[in-house]
Amino acid sequence: MKLNKKVSMFGKRIPIFVLVGLLVVGLGSAALVTYLSNTINTTVTVVQPFLLEGEQFTLEIEAAGEDGFALVKITNQADVLITADVEIAVNEWTGSWTPLADLSGIDIALTDDINYCFTPDGDLTGVENCEEDYLTWIGNNIDWCDWYSNTDYAEAVFYSPLVVNTDGNSFHSLGGYNANTLTLPGLDFEASETVYGVIYVATDVGLVPGYYQFTVTVVPPTP
Repeated sequence: MKLNKKVSMFGKRIPIFVLVGLLVVGLGSAALVTYLSNTINTTVTVVQPFLLEGEQFTLEIEAAGEDGFALVKITNQADVLITADVEIAVNEWTGSWTPLADLSGIDIALTDDINYCFTPDGDLTGVENCEEDYLTWIGNNIDWCDWYSNTDYAEAVFYSPLVVNTDGNSFHSLGGYNANTLTLPGLDFEASETVYGVIYVATDVGLVPGYYQFTVTVVPPTP
């Protein structure tokens, strides 16, 4: 059962995206029980609320059909509420990072329900540190998670057993990509709060193996 009240990262009341840390973990389609063994820690520095440094995470796709998760920690250092878009851009390595022209082999899903872990709420079995054990929490509380994606849910696409469409109403399409970017439009960001989000990346068997970079950006309103 989900709580009646929750922090909303992808709804209308959420702190501004200022990335202060992330964790990336690769997860094979059949590797649910092994996801704790391949965690990469990356620390980034924030200069000011709207300026991000090191806001990218990279997945190495050795064989098309692989997937991966990232935990993003987000803090609003401003003292006012701001409405802005959040964008996730996808680039590929071709000797330099260039926008990925064909995203038909990559699908992205996002959830903010990991914030329950930090409350703390839900089944916390095996969870000692929510930043390190976030996939354990999701595995314990799959029916708590709503996901937002570039497309509708299909088990053949989002093949991780952690990413499901509970009761047919927990997976929501954002309407696709704009060029190489997935946009969450018009979000209200509260002041002086920290929230977390989990990004899931699934790849199709037709995707060319290589390095793919995902960049989170806040786009404030134009003055």
